[in-house]
Amino acid sequence: MAWEFLFTKSDRLPATSGNRPAARQVQAFKPVYRSPKPVDWNRPVNIAGLKNRLCFPLSLSSEDEYVLIVNNLDRSPRQTKTIVLAVDDSSGEQLATNCYFENTPELTSGSRISSLFNASKLHRTTGTVVSLNEASSDKALPESVRYFNLFVTDGDLSDKKQYTRLKARLIEQSPRVAIYLDEQQKPEELANGLVTDLILLLENQVLDKISRECGPIRDVDGNGRFCILLSPWLNKLQGGKTKINGFVRPSDFRDNVAEPFSNHCDMLYLNSALKPGQQLLDLLSHEVTHAAVSSIRTASGCSLPDEEDWLNEGIAHMMEPGYTNRDYRISEFFRSPESYPLVVSDYYRAQLWRNHGCRGAVNLFLNWCNQRESYGRFANRFTHHQLTGTAKIEQLTSTRFPELFRLWSLDLARQSLAYNTQQAAPNTPEPLIHCGRFVLAGPAIHNWNLSDQKHQSLKIASTASGFLRLNSNSQLPEKRMINVQGFPSMQLTLLKIEQTAQQVSLQANYTSAENPVDSISEFVAVHLHCSHPVNSKVEMISLEFNGAYLSQVARQPQKLDISTISSASIKQRSGLQVTMLNSRTQQKKQQTDFRVSIPRKNFDGKTGAESLSWKVILISETQERSVVQAELNLPALSPRRLAKGVSDTAK
Repeated sequence: MAWEFLFTKSDRLPATSGNRPAARQVQAFKPVYRSPKPVDWNRPVNIAGLKNRLCFPLSLSSEDEYVLIVNNLDRSPRQTKTIVLAVDDSSGEQLATNCYFENTPELTSGSRISSLFNASKLHRTTGTVVSLNEASSDKALPESVRYFNLFVTDGDLSDKKQYTRLKARLIEQSPRVAIYLDEQQKPEELANGLVTDLILLLENQVLDKISRECGPIRDVDGNGRFCILLSPWLNKLQGGKTKINGFVRPSDFRDNVAEPFSNHCDMLYLNSALKPGQQLLDLLSHEVTHAAVSSIRTASGCSLPDEEDWLNEGIAHMMEPGYTNRDYRISEFFRSPESYPLVVSDYYRAQLWRNHGCRGAVNLFLNWCNQRESYGRFANRFTHHQLTGTAKIEQLTSTRFPELFRLWSLDLARQSLAYNTQQAAPNTPEPLIHCGRFVLAGPAIHNWNLSDQKHQSLKIASTASGFLRLNSNSQLPEKRMINVQGFPSMQLTLLKIEQTAQQVSLQANYTSAENPVDSISEFVAVHLHCSHPVNSKVEMISLEFNGAYLSQVARQPQKLDISTISSASIKQRSGLQVTMLNSRTQQKKQQTDFRVSIPRKNFDGKTGAESLSWKVILISETQERSVVQAELNLPALSPRRLAKGVSDTAK
């Protein structure tokens, strides 16, 4: 059932000597029953909850499956909520309690799934750096020495004592760019070609692209050039705890902010340890977007509040041409989408600064919004919109945020199914499997077999989505009651999927190696079991260390090429050893087993690692690829034993 409200009001009563003073206007909302429309279970279904506790019937068999999408719409940072579900197999006709069903109205693009695009190949720059004389022909020379204030501690941002004042010298310039180097470093200590690449990338690609798609950068200091500060300080921020490649400080673009909180300059801070290449292009595109956003929002006469952090980072990631700055972030979000909030107005105060999963979430969200922009001007409309936060997104998409978030979570679920199935639907784009250096397998979906497990629970971060795959062993349709203990900001959606032989699955477990020395001191052995279509084979196995704050270097994936393996053990350059144990046909699926031995030394230096992700790429006879993933907790490693010869000598 559903309810709608009719509005009524009463007229003001005239005041008389015999009655009280004139009554105020009375407004009332009258609930009116509206007959529900029939629900099409082959389309997404909203489970509209009237209370936190609810239950609903669901018909399941071995041929049908559902994805239950659980959204937490609470926008307060770090408000993780828990949903507890139980299945009741009692017979008899039962009706839904404290909830009703209705189909989800989808956007005009229908169920078309968004996709990540293949990034351009490594950039190439052409041309010559403009000489000093050429650059000075129509503009005054920039200052040869400048002083900049930089926040370097882990203290209060509003405390002047937490800032250092550094001296920098001009080392190169072009018609639109001036590059300064912190005086504690010499130009010859920079990577070969870095300064040349900075000038060429900014002049030939980045500045024009960002100005065209987002808006121009305001000349705050009036010298006609965008300022770049190269400093080794970016290797040791927050008292030496944080290393970053670059950043833009919005307050530098505000004239009404005093020093040291503003340098009153249109500028970008870069780590002096950077090197030329695709990563530099992606970084410059990201940071110059921040500069454009700050310029637009601080323009004289229409100064606006700073963009909320999640949107500021999201639009900057969207303007990156490659994936070197976001491949690991997208991978982390896909690993555990329920763990990472989308809407975070201030990452630093929410203790989510540089959280990989949060950044991956907003990159995918704005990418999804952009692909549904029919005018092709989403970035420009975004940067010039006066509002910020969810109000801004609602106006840009003409959709209320709760419904927009539901539709995005539906898209994420469909993406996961597209990654895990070799024969995708006709309107489904081929998912991007190789994203930069990482392998993507889509958002993780937790499995809940109602025949084997009577209870299931899931923790959902604020403005995050959790995904449960509901299935059954029953050969015949059985109606089961699903009891839900939820929370006030809960949003539930059911997506029906048909079970197909083209789906793939993966299980990963630790196992004892045959050689006891290996299991104790040399290797950690993992058994992988992959179930996949009979007309396919395993092409690649990828191992990735996970963690919301794990460094980009520490989480680099280790990939195993399986195409040349038969039954012999193959040692990879990474030190991993992989053995195909067997491959057999069972229950109309191919069952393939591997043992992968990981050197214990590979776990060294992984501060911040939370788990391991195993991803398997499969390829069919028709060259269609699918990916499946499984997560393992980190092993409890005992201290290494000394080699026998060493221990004997010590006695």
